[in-house]
Amino acid sequence: MAPAAPQPPPDSRRRGVAKNLLFVIACLLVGGSAAFVVLHQDRPPDGLPIPEVAVPKAEAPKDPPPVTKPLTGPYRDPRIPQRMPPGDELRRPTEDVWCEGLSVERCDDFPKDCELAAYCDGVRFCRTQPMYPNKAECAEEGVLGASVACCPGLVPRCGVLEHHVGPRCDPIEGTTLESVCVRCGDGVCGKFEQVCNCPEDCAR
Repeated sequence: MAPAAPQPPPDSRRRGVAKNLLFVIACLLVGGSAAFVVLHQDRPPDGLPIPEVAVPKAEAPKDPPPVTKPLTGPYRDPRIPQRMPPGDELRRPTEDVWCEGLSVERCDDFPKDCELAAYCDGVRFCRTQPMYPNKAECAEEGVLGASVACCPGLVPRCGVLEHHVGPRCDPIEGTTLESVCVRCGDGVCGKFEQVCNCPEDCAR
Protein backbone atom coordinates (compact mmCIF):
# COMPACT_ATOMS: atom_id res chain seq x y z
CA MET A 1 0.00 0.00 0.00
CA ALA A 2 1.44 3.41 -1.05
CA PRO A 3 2.37 5.88 1.60
CA ALA A 4 0.01 8.94 2.02
CA ALA A 5 1.07 12.33 0.60
CA PRO A 6 2.46 14.69 3.15
CA GLN A 7 -0.11 17.32 4.29
CA PRO A 8 0.90 21.07 4.46
CA PRO A 9 1.06 22.48 7.91
CA PRO A 10 -2.06 24.40 9.07
CA ASP A 11 -0.21 27.72 9.24
CA SER A 12 0.81 27.62 5.58
CA ARG A 13 -2.78 26.78 4.58
CA ARG A 14 -4.11 29.78 6.46
CA ARG A 15 -1.51 32.00 4.83
CA GLY A 16 -2.57 30.79 1.35
CA VAL A 17 -6.24 31.58 2.04
CA ALA A 18 -5.30 35.01 3.35
CA LYS A 19 -3.33 35.72 0.14
CA ASN A 20 -6.29 34.75 -2.01
CA LEU A 21 -8.62 37.01 -0.02
CA LEU A 22 -6.19 39.90 -0.30
CA PHE A 23 -5.99 39.37 -4.07
CA VAL A 24 -9.79 39.41 -4.41
CA ILE A 25 -10.07 42.55 -2.25
CA ALA A 26 -7.35 44.28 -4.32
CA CYS A 27 -9.23 43.44 -7.55
CA LEU A 28 -12.46 44.81 -6.14
CA LEU A 29 -10.74 48.01 -5.03
CA VAL A 30 -9.05 48.52 -8.42
CA GLY A 31 -12.30 47.89 -10.32
CA GLY A 32 -14.29 50.26 -8.10
CA SER A 33 -11.68 53.00 -8.51
CA ALA A 34 -11.77 52.65 -12.32
CA ALA A 35 -15.57 52.83 -12.37
CA PHE A 36 -15.49 55.93 -10.14
CA VAL A 37 -12.99 57.63 -12.49
CA VAL A 38 -15.19 56.92 -15.53
CA LEU A 39 -18.32 58.22 -13.80
CA HIS A 40 -16.45 61.24 -12.54
CA GLN A 41 -15.23 62.09 -16.06
CA ASP A 42 -18.78 61.89 -17.49
CA ARG A 43 -20.10 64.44 -15.00
CA PRO A 44 -19.59 68.17 -15.66
CA PRO A 45 -17.45 70.09 -13.16
CA ASP A 46 -19.27 71.39 -10.12
CA GLY A 47 -20.52 74.98 -10.51
CA LEU A 48 -20.78 74.93 -14.32
CA PRO A 49 -24.24 75.00 -15.94
CA ILE A 50 -25.34 71.99 -17.87
CA PRO A 51 -25.59 73.00 -21.56
CA GLU A 52 -29.12 72.94 -22.93
CA VAL A 53 -29.88 71.19 -26.16
CA ALA A 54 -31.26 73.70 -28.68
CA VAL A 55 -34.71 72.74 -29.87
CA PRO A 56 -35.06 73.33 -33.64
CA LYS A 57 -37.60 76.03 -34.40
CA ALA A 58 -40.43 75.29 -36.76
CA GLU A 59 -40.01 77.24 -39.99
CA ALA A 60 -42.83 79.52 -40.99
CA PRO A 61 -44.73 78.28 -44.04
CA LYS A 62 -43.42 79.85 -47.23
CA ASP A 63 -45.66 81.32 -49.87
CA PRO A 64 -46.00 79.15 -52.97
CA PRO A 65 -44.03 80.35 -55.99
CA PRO A 66 -45.99 82.62 -58.34
CA VAL A 67 -47.67 80.91 -61.24
CA THR A 68 -46.18 82.02 -64.54
CA LYS A 69 -48.70 82.88 -67.19
CA PRO A 70 -48.50 80.61 -70.21
CA LEU A 71 -47.50 82.13 -73.52
CA THR A 72 -50.70 80.79 -75.07
CA GLY A 73 -54.26 81.58 -74.15
CA PRO A 74 -56.11 84.85 -73.66
CA TYR A 75 -52.98 86.87 -72.83
CA ARG A 76 -52.05 89.42 -75.50
CA ASP A 77 -49.00 91.61 -75.83
CA PRO A 78 -50.23 95.19 -75.17
CA ARG A 79 -47.77 96.52 -77.77
CA ILE A 80 -49.43 94.64 -80.64
CA PRO A 81 -52.27 96.52 -82.38
CA GLN A 82 -55.70 94.94 -82.14
CA ARG A 83 -58.99 95.18 -84.00
CA MET A 84 -61.86 97.27 -82.72
CA PRO A 85 -63.19 95.72 -79.52
CA PRO A 86 -66.52 93.93 -79.93
CA GLY A 87 -69.75 95.76 -79.24
CA ASP A 88 -72.63 94.70 -77.02
CA GLU A 89 -75.18 93.60 -79.59
CA LEU A 90 -75.01 90.65 -81.95
CA ARG A 91 -75.33 91.51 -85.63
CA ARG A 92 -77.83 89.30 -87.38
CA PRO A 93 -77.00 88.73 -91.05
CA THR A 94 -79.72 89.93 -93.41
CA GLU A 95 -78.39 88.44 -96.64
CA ASP A 96 -76.71 85.16 -97.54
CA VAL A 97 -73.66 86.84 -99.02
CA TRP A 98 -69.88 86.31 -99.00
CA CYS A 99 -68.58 89.85 -98.66
CA GLU A 100 -64.93 88.92 -99.29
CA GLY A 101 -65.89 87.72 -102.76
CA LEU A 102 -67.64 90.95 -103.76
CA SER A 103 -66.07 93.71 -105.78
CA VAL A 104 -65.60 97.14 -104.29
CA GLU A 105 -68.44 98.45 -106.45
CA ARG A 106 -70.95 95.91 -105.12
CA CYS A 107 -69.87 96.08 -101.45
CA ASP A 108 -72.24 98.98 -100.73
CA ASP A 109 -75.19 96.90 -101.91
CA PHE A 110 -75.13 95.07 -98.57
CA PRO A 111 -74.61 97.83 -95.97
CA LYS A 112 -75.78 95.66 -93.04
CA ASP A 113 -73.47 92.76 -93.82
CA CYS A 114 -70.41 94.15 -95.63
CA GLU A 115 -68.06 97.09 -95.28
CA LEU A 116 -65.29 98.70 -97.31
CA ALA A 117 -61.69 98.75 -96.09
CA ALA A 118 -58.26 99.52 -97.55
CA TYR A 119 -54.78 98.03 -97.33
CA CYS A 120 -51.71 100.14 -96.60
CA ASP A 121 -50.82 100.34 -100.31
CA GLY A 122 -54.21 101.97 -101.03
CA VAL A 123 -55.98 98.95 -102.52
CA ARG A 124 -59.60 98.84 -101.37
CA PHE A 125 -61.48 95.62 -100.62
CA CYS A 126 -64.79 94.35 -99.25
CA ARG A 127 -65.09 92.39 -96.01
CA THR A 128 -67.74 91.03 -93.65
CA GLN A 129 -68.75 93.20 -90.72
CA PRO A 130 -67.91 91.88 -87.23
CA MET A 131 -70.50 89.71 -85.51
CA TYR A 132 -70.51 92.21 -82.64
CA PRO A 133 -69.94 95.54 -84.38
CA ASN A 134 -68.48 98.42 -82.37
CA LYS A 135 -70.64 101.54 -82.66
CA ALA A 136 -67.81 103.94 -81.74
CA GLU A 137 -67.56 107.00 -83.97
CA CYS A 138 -63.74 106.90 -84.06
CA ALA A 139 -60.89 104.45 -83.47
CA GLU A 140 -58.69 104.71 -80.38
CA GLU A 141 -54.88 104.43 -80.28
CA GLY A 142 -53.58 101.02 -81.31
CA VAL A 143 -56.66 99.99 -83.31
CA LEU A 144 -55.78 98.09 -86.47
CA GLY A 145 -57.72 98.34 -89.73
CA ALA A 146 -60.61 100.37 -88.32
CA SER A 147 -63.64 100.98 -90.53
CA VAL A 148 -63.98 104.48 -89.02
CA ALA A 149 -61.55 107.39 -88.82
CA CYS A 150 -58.96 107.64 -86.04
CA CYS A 151 -59.94 109.74 -83.03
CA PRO A 152 -58.63 113.34 -82.75
CA GLY A 153 -54.89 113.48 -82.11
CA LEU A 154 -54.31 110.15 -83.86
CA VAL A 155 -53.30 109.39 -87.44
CA PRO A 156 -53.43 106.16 -89.47
CA ARG A 157 -49.93 104.92 -90.20
CA CYS A 158 -48.42 101.84 -91.87
CA GLY A 159 -45.06 100.15 -91.55
CA VAL A 160 -43.68 97.09 -89.78
CA LEU A 161 -40.12 96.21 -88.77
CA GLU A 162 -38.63 93.31 -90.70
CA HIS A 163 -39.23 90.13 -88.66
CA HIS A 164 -40.52 92.49 -85.92
CA VAL A 165 -36.93 93.35 -84.92
CA GLY A 166 -35.52 95.31 -87.88
CA PRO A 167 -33.36 97.07 -88.70
CA ARG A 168 -35.11 97.30 -92.10
CA CYS A 169 -38.83 97.71 -92.73
CA ASP A 170 -41.06 95.19 -94.46
CA PRO A 171 -42.37 96.26 -97.89
CA ILE A 172 -45.94 97.55 -98.04
CA GLU A 173 -46.80 97.26 -101.72
CA GLY A 174 -48.80 94.17 -102.59
CA THR A 175 -49.37 93.10 -98.97
CA THR A 176 -52.48 92.84 -96.81
CA LEU A 177 -51.11 95.17 -94.13
CA GLU A 178 -53.62 97.61 -92.68
CA SER A 179 -53.05 100.94 -90.97
CA VAL A 180 -52.90 101.50 -87.21
CA CYS A 181 -54.11 104.58 -85.35
CA VAL A 182 -51.06 106.04 -83.58
CA ARG A 183 -50.22 109.29 -81.79
CA CYS A 184 -47.45 110.12 -84.22
CA GLY A 185 -46.00 113.64 -84.26
CA ASP A 186 -46.00 114.40 -80.53
CA GLY A 187 -42.26 113.79 -80.13
CA VAL A 188 -42.76 110.60 -78.08
CA CYS A 189 -42.23 107.13 -79.52
CA GLY A 190 -45.37 105.40 -78.22
CA LYS A 191 -45.87 101.69 -77.64
CA PHE A 192 -47.57 101.24 -81.02
CA GLU A 193 -44.95 103.28 -82.87
CA GLN A 194 -41.58 102.37 -84.33
CA VAL A 195 -39.22 103.74 -86.93
CA CYS A 196 -41.20 102.22 -89.81
CA ASN A 197 -44.60 103.77 -89.06
CA CYS A 198 -43.48 106.94 -87.24
CA PRO A 199 -39.87 107.88 -88.05
CA GLU A 200 -40.37 111.44 -86.80
CA ASP A 201 -40.93 110.22 -83.22
CA CYS A 202 -38.84 107.02 -83.32
CA ALA A 203 -35.56 108.11 -84.90
CA ARG A 204 -32.93 105.38 -85.24
